[in-house]
Amino acid sequence: MLVIGDFSAKVGRRELSAMSSVVRLYGLGRTNEAGKQQEDFCLEHELALANTMFKQYPRRLYTWTSPDSDIRNQIDYISIAQRWKTSLFNCRTYPEADCETDHQLLVATLKVRLAHRQRQHNIPPPNLKKLKEAKAVQFAAEVTNRFMALEAAQDYVTPEDLWKGTKTILLKVARETIGCVKSQKKKKWISDETFAAIRKKREAKGKDNNRHQELKPEVKRKLTVDKQQQINDSKVSNHVCNVSSQRRAKI
Repeated sequence: MLVIGDFSAKVGRRELSAMSSVVRLYGLGRTNEAGKQQEDFCLEHELALANTMFKQYPRRLYTWTSPDSDIRNQIDYISIAQRWKTSLFNCRTYPEADCETDHQLLVATLKVRLAHRQRQHNIPPPNLKKLKEAKAVQFAAEVTNRFMALEAAQDYVTPEDLWKGTKTILLKVARETIGCVKSQKKKKWISDETFAAIRKKREAKGKDNNRHQELKPEVKRKLTVDKQQQINDSKVSNHVCNVSSQRRAKI
């Protein structure tokens, strides 16, 4: 967690004996009342002030300059959660940055290492096309038997647990009875003839510019034909599925 902004607070420079988990050695100036409140806020929320952690030239510490340039204070802060402060590599101001303000640009450098999350493999769905005739009777009988055991215990379980049990029974019986849909590799829509033309165009590039320019429209035309063929095949497949669904509905 990061808390960033202009707090109009001065936490001040600390000696080794006076530093805390919030304010380290490299603050600037003297503490004021707002600075004490800022430190209390950080203590309550387990934050540390990044500005005070790194040794810098004074011009890299102050974050505000008065209009007459006589007064310079450190009143803007980047606060970071204590558990993440080891991710900080630097925190400093850039007085040379043109920000059209009397505040200086304050920048912190962090490197966050995120935990690796293992990808969950997709579970294939049940093969519902096989749920007919004898398989359908077998599925219904298995589900009924297992639901009887679930109903006996429904007075002792929450609705959420009851739903999870119902879902588990339906999926488990379906996989045991009719199996799962086998995953199919996606068919490539670019034909072998088009791939051959693409290879020829790549080989001609830089060697035979005239041949390369001749092959460019040819490859584009072949890709357009292949793409249109894929769209047509998809329309035919969807039409067949719709006709089959209408026939089953009439039956």
